[in-house]
Order: sequence, then structure tokens, then C-alpha cells
Amino acid sequence: MKIQNLILAVMLTGLAWSARAADVAGKWVGEFESQVGHQKYTFKFQTTDGKLKAEAEAESDQGKRHVDFVDVKQTGDTLTFAENREVQDNNTIRIDYTGKVGAKEIKFTRKVGDFGSQDFTAKPVEAADAKTATADAKDISGVWHAEFDTQIGMQKYDYTLKVADGKVTGKANADINGEKRETELTEGKISGDTVSFVEPLKFNDNDIRIEYTGKIKGDEISFHRKVADLATEDFVAKRSGVAKIAAPASGSSTNSTH
Repeated sequence: MKIQNLILAVMLTGLAWSARAADVAGKWVGEFESQVGHQKYTFKFQTTDGKLKAEAEAESDQGKRHVDFVDVKQTGDTLTFAENREVQDNNTIRIDYTGKVGAKEIKFTRKVGDFGSQDFTAKPVEAADAKTATADAKDISGVWHAEFDTQIGMQKYDYTLKVADGKVTGKANADINGEKRETELTEGKISGDTVSFVEPLKFNDNDIRIEYTGKIKGDEISFHRKVADLATEDFVAKRSGVAKIAAPASGSSTNSTH
């Protein structure tokens, strides 16, 4: 009888541990510094037909990408999976992740081939944060003003944005050393507290893409602006009442590349 009770206790303990292990399902966010700069991963874990699957939306200075992980396993509180990352010359680097799962965090070690490793912590995406992000996202329709310094001098922008069905449309009115231009924005998207769009620019018969990625927080958007492979700027745009561009100074004119 005692042996049967012991076996039952062991079985129940195993079931309880399995239930805790299943708590990894959902979204987790982790950020870390690497040899190629700051990176942010939003992991998504789910169990389908008894098999754990993992994917992520990754953000870095090189842009955004979707990742489908391979060799996903969870044993107790240990979670492992791998990312096959394509690099230059069609080479692939294997990035191995090992995580210790806790109630409110996963402590990861990320090993990038034989090049190095990073330790970071991923935390669950809370429902409250998701609601706040959604509320912020709905509120960005309107005009946003920004001024920032670049290689060709100070630039002033008014971005007129409109959100509908998860898509962002609008225009950018720029004043660059007194020279004004208006551009229709393209490829506009919004997801949670992140907005992105492209400002196409024609310069000396060349097509230049100016890519924006912004983090929304109330009446401010923190933008990262990438001008093709020429330059990047980080700045904050603030909500404005109306789009007004300063009148050009008399006799002032300049050519601009971005």
C-alpha cells in the first residue's frame, strides 16, 4: 500500500511539473546587446498536436525579420531551440538558445556558432501592456512634429498619419534648410506599440528609401530613421495640432540627399 501511495505521489508530482512546464506557452520579450548591436526578440511558444513550437519577431539595426526556430524541446524547466541565420555569401550560422523557465521570466543563454554568446532575460507580454499598446496604436492618427540634425543640417518634419484596418497611410512634409517637399508615405504598418513606414525619395534620378520604425508612447513616437545605406538618425516626434512648415528664408536653397 505504501509503495502504491509512493508511486501515486511521484505520478502526481510529475503531472504538476508538466503543468508548470506548459506555462511557457504565450509571448515573451527579450532584449540584449550583441556584436551587431542591440536586438529585441518577441518569442511565441505554442503547443500543437502535443509538439512545442517556437517562433519570434526579431528587431535590430539591420531591420526586422521573422524567425521559425528548430529543434524545440522542453524538459522540466529547461527550454532549448535553435535559429538558422542566413548571413553573407549564402552561409548559415546556427544560433542555439538554452533557457531556464521561471514563473515570470526565462533566463536565456544565446550561443552564436563559435563567435560568442549573450545572456539575457525574456519576460511575458502582459495583457495590461498589450491593452495599453493597442490604445496607443489607435491614437496615432493625426499630425506629429519632429526636428532632428543630420549630415546635411537640421531637418523639420510634420508627419500626417492615418490608421485604418491595421495599416498606416499619410504624408511627410519636410523643411530642410528652407527647401520644402511633400512625400506620400508607403508600406505603413502598425503592430501593438510599433509603427513603421517608408518615405520614398527621388534624388538625382536615384530612388532612395527612407525607412522609419517608431515606438509609440502616449503623445510621443521614438523613431529610428534609416536613409538607405547612407545614414541613420534617432529622434522623437510629438503630437501636433496642425501641419505647419516654416516658410523658406529669402534666397535660401540647398540640395538634399535625405
